[in-house]
Amino acid sequence: MTAGRVRLGAVGVIALVVLAVVAVLAAAGAAGDNIVLADAGPVVRTAGPIAAMVADLAAAVALGGAVIGGWLLRADADRTRAMGTVAVAAGIATIARLLGLLTSYALATGQSLASDRFGSDLPVFVATDLGSWLLTGLVLLAGSTTAALVGTSRTHARAVAILLGAAACATAMTGHAAGGSSHETATSTLAVHLLGVGVWVGGLLVLQVLPPAQRDDAAVLRGFSRLALVAWIAVGVSGLWALGVRMTAPADVLSSPYVQLGVVKALLLLTLAVLGYAQRQQLAARVDPDAPVGHAITAYRRLAVMELLLMGLAIALAAAMSSSPPPAVEVPPPVDAASRLSGYPLPPEPTLLTVLGQWRPDPAGLAAAAAVLLWFWRPAAPLRRRADVLAAVGGVALLVLVTSGPLAVYSKVLVSAHVVLHALLLAVGLLLGAAVQRSTWLRDLLPTRPWLAAALAAAGPLLLIGVYAQPFTLRLALTSHAAHIMLMLLAVVAGVLTVQAVRCARSPWPGLAAAAAVLLAAAITLAVGDRLLAASWFGATGRPWLADALADQRTGGIALVGGTVLVAAAAAIVLRRTGRGPSADDPAAAPGP
Repeated sequence: MTAGRVRLGAVGVIALVVLAVVAVLAAAGAAGDNIVLADAGPVVRTAGPIAAMVADLAAAVALGGAVIGGWLLRADADRTRAMGTVAVAAGIATIARLLGLLTSYALATGQSLASDRFGSDLPVFVATDLGSWLLTGLVLLAGSTTAALVGTSRTHARAVAILLGAAACATAMTGHAAGGSSHETATSTLAVHLLGVGVWVGGLLVLQVLPPAQRDDAAVLRGFSRLALVAWIAVGVSGLWALGVRMTAPADVLSSPYVQLGVVKALLLLTLAVLGYAQRQQLAARVDPDAPVGHAITAYRRLAVMELLLMGLAIALAAAMSSSPPPAVEVPPPVDAASRLSGYPLPPEPTLLTVLGQWRPDPAGLAAAAAVLLWFWRPAAPLRRRADVLAAVGGVALLVLVTSGPLAVYSKVLVSAHVVLHALLLAVGLLLGAAVQRSTWLRDLLPTRPWLAAALAAAGPLLLIGVYAQPFTLRLALTSHAAHIMLMLLAVVAGVLTVQAVRCARSPWPGLAAAAAVLLAAAITLAVGDRLLAASWFGATGRPWLADALADQRTGGIALVGGTVLVAAAAAIVLRRTGRGPSADDPAAAPGP
């Protein structure tokens, strides 16, 4: 590299660092202009955004490194090097998050770090919603650091990636609430945004620390290129969606520093898209036998370094946005009990026309549906039967319909809609479980143990019903967006476990009968019982229509009885016609679309 290029690179790095520091300090100053309690001092106001920037960048590096280590890298030596980088980055993120927790506490209580009272009421702060999520993210990062140090296998890397993904979701819960009914959308979009940034930025950076021969491995780079494209789409869509719910009007672009930082981030994202396209062109040149390979590799490396510099600036701007207030949203106080409970206006009385018009797009559900489709049609996916393709498409379509459609709207105020919603999510799991290959470890475990197959098939629905029937957990799922998502995920996982247990056993009939019996017993209990689920919620919405909550619950129970009978009958017909049910590893499998 010539001296001129070195000087140009140095100037670029210095300029990016200066811009990042200016953005962070500007955010700290903006926070200082909005102090309501006692001022914790300029050190706290400055250290908070800087700690957030360092933590975001280090957590992104750790997540991306764990992802490429668990799914892309093939050589053990490469994975060991990558996991070493993940451990260092996760450790830095843990320390930075700890500093962020302390500065958030200082800002909330108006205490400087040198105050004699500092830390005296830290347990009270940790018990708040913000403090508990900060502590949760800190614990997950610390656990990820430890896990990254004790193993480097592919399975181990995937486990670390899951922990780091959970830490990113915990961080998303500490973001701006966006006011009123947009809180759930704001937190969900932020979670998708952080996951996309981590996979993209961290993966690209960790690839640069590998030895040249492994860093330039064409198969790994092509796999990461596809992954980066998906991450770019996720980051762009979630970022624009999150910015939109925090804006009050288009004029905020001219008056709000928060929105202006978001616009700059959007421009950076477009620039990164151009660089990413150029990288894909260089990768194409590497597989062209007539292209100068050495030149393609050199150009690819330069583009990767420039992309990382711009990504670093984008993360710095994100930290600045997290420390500056979004435009003030004038949220009118709730006028009815339903609005005070759910955070949303009471929907109209459910009729055929009104129900069809009630939609509330859910970023978490849409992201999950997209992830399932991408995984199902990944380049390394096996050939699939047409029945499996139909099951996967049906499961994804049902997932989007349930999480973003009328049931999601009415489930906040009607116990029948809430019950049917989770029953349909269980059906989503059944469809997705039927669309994938049989679980190897279950198939090895169950062939001679029909009773164990029946127990496992019933375990998923039993766990869901047990969690659902507990007043505390059900109320928590109604009040907490994170708990709501976890309960929906539990329903889908329960369905997958049930169908896998049925398909992997030597005889599928005991498992089918056990799962159907469990669901039918729960449905009959709802249909004839006199105990209202979450009575302090569904019995207190104050709705003028369907005011009898217990009668509404019984209606949901009757619907669940009918649905259980229909699904069990359909499954029995499929099993009888095929002898064992559809199998993704059948030799007669045909490719999907």
